[in-house]
Amino acid sequence: KRVGHYSRLIAEKLGMTGHFLDDILRAAPMHDLGKIGIPDSILLKNGKLTEEEWVIMRGHPEMGYKIASKSGCSSMQLAAEIALTHHEKFNGKGYPRGMKGDDIPISGRIVALADVFDALSTERPYKKAWPMDQILEEIKKQKGEYFCPKCVDALLENLDEILKIKMQFPDHE
Repeated sequence: KRVGHYSRLIAEKLGMTGHFLDDILRAAPMHDLGKIGIPDSILLKNGKLTEEEWVIMRGHPEMGYKIASKSGCSSMQLAAEIALTHHEKFNGKGYPRGMKGDDIPISGRIVALADVFDALSTERPYKKAWPMDQILEEIKKQKGEYFCPKCVDALLENLDEILKIKMQFPDHE
């Protein structure tokens, strides 16, 4: 839910309106839909993945795209686009296709940032949550590298609202 709400807020601050905002709210939480095809032994591994495990994990964007693209619903079509592109990096060094800059759909650029913010700010089986000052430092450092500069600016300029979303949707014990 958080990723959807972060994404909607960033999209709104970038000037998106109407159905796009509704669709990204519903679609963004499905960004990792393809992980349904990844073994739990990899997803829940406590520690670093091996190179072989990373090859398997890097297949989840294509799997998610294949699943979501079968629907004619606009939010599912956007979910397919997001699933495929949320691990692309603004500098072209992401996966699965090595897309760069504005060639990455805005939905993927938005969700890439929302997803990383959420991942860094919450505890996962393989890591502790980062302190907020370190998260913001990393996001600023990755502006123009991993993340779209406009998306970073939208997140940073609206950090109070982002943090309200984080508090509104806590992890469940």
